[in-house]
Amino acid sequence: MISLSLRFEPPFNEVTNKTNEIVKLEKELTLKELLEYFYKKYGEKFKELLWDKKKPEEFSSFLSIIINGKSYRHDKFLETLLKDGDDIAFLYLYFGG
Repeated sequence: MISLSLRFEPPFNEVTNKTNEIVKLEKELTLKELLEYFYKKYGEKFKELLWDKKKPEEFSSFLSIIINGKSYRHDKFLETLLKDGDDIAFLYLYFGG
């Protein structure tokens, strides 16, 4: 069994109705599998926050998923294996002035 510590920053906290969550799962899983878990748990609105509205096959350019303090994207980002104790944050990067 693994335990993941999750943090939901705006606007994710509006969909999940929480800012923090500990998820206990039977085994290690990929980031893609975790996202699918959240699609089922929180519905279409969670999914819409992740993907670019004009290019549905790409993550939103405003999205940052931070795993253990590192924010990165590469071709195999969704295949990142999550392990017991990982800390994951979902947040949007807003710009303004």
